[in-house]
Amino acid sequence: MNISNIVLHRLSVPLPRAVRTSIHNHTHADTVVVEMRAGDHVGVGYCFAFGAHRARALAALTEDLTPFYQGKPVSAVSANFEAAWRSINFVGHTGAVMMALSALDTACWDLAARAAGLPLFRYLGGACARVPTYASEGLWVDYSVDELLKEASAFRAKGHRAMKMRIGGREPADDLERVRLLREAIGPDVKLLADVNQGWDEPTAIRVGRRLQAHDLYWIEEPLPYEDLEGCARVAAALDMRVASGETEYGSLAMKRHLDLRVADVLMPDLQRMGGITEYRRAAELCRAYHQPVSSHLFMEASAHVLAAAPNGLILEHMDWWQPLFTEALRLEEGCVVLSENPGIGLDLDRKALDRFKA
Repeated sequence: MNISNIVLHRLSVPLPRAVRTSIHNHTHADTVVVEMRAGDHVGVGYCFAFGAHRARALAALTEDLTPFYQGKPVSAVSANFEAAWRSINFVGHTGAVMMALSALDTACWDLAARAAGLPLFRYLGGACARVPTYASEGLWVDYSVDELLKEASAFRAKGHRAMKMRIGGREPADDLERVRLLREAIGPDVKLLADVNQGWDEPTAIRVGRRLQAHDLYWIEEPLPYEDLEGCARVAAALDMRVASGETEYGSLAMKRHLDLRVADVLMPDLQRMGGITEYRRAAELCRAYHQPVSSHLFMEASAHVLAAAPNGLILEHMDWWQPLFTEALRLEEGCVVLSENPGIGLDLDRKALDRFKA
């Protein structure tokens, strides 16, 4: 069976609430959705940017790479990826072109699993349909304390047993107090993660990080600017709690640099910066070779399957921004995403949503 048709959709997906962190302030996820068809089967992938002009550039790059998939065998996922990978050598294996490739590669894996009649995690060799997850779609740095506590309660009511708050505000003392109050409110049995979004320098990360350890954080994420690998390694070495990083890097070789320098205790590859499932799996295998767990960043519909198939998969970021694009939501139960036994990613695009969010 060969890939017969590839359709791209440019969408502007409104976020449930404006996202504000130490470095972000956005209201929409400008998204490029790939539908890859073979017979009656449709595979789905997507990439996104913050900004309509940038999304148009992603769409143009994605369209440019479609000849490496159009007409090719559905099952030749790796070969199709390698051909596209070689073609972008001149522009490099980073940046927007990798994001474009990710949407095609993910759609191809989804399509291949659907054609085989298997859920993607089983097609990738996994056996367990339950993936531990944490709520990541809230607890923003601009929330009042009351808003933090209210949303944390709502997350628990939905079935979450782990959640991530954002810190890295202007005053570290405020961060410490917000963490303390939230930890007291949710109790010791709920995992609490904190994301600095690259908002600190090294001395602040070590000084504040050591004080945060008293509140039993599951991890602290991206304490420093992502390019300061040596600094982040020193922070990780100085703290007794996990440091997580890696979401801003491109390709599995960047993960190897993190591993060689011991930049963090948990690496969390971003599906679109990896270039899709092919490179995400390679990153997970590299982490396994270094006896290190792997997590995820965004793109939970596909990332959940990769983590379910990875022996060293740790926890999935539950970010529901793109759930409105699908006819049903991922099932959440007692702190885990429970994957469907339906073929592929187990989710189908909602045609009305594609029309509603068309850019």
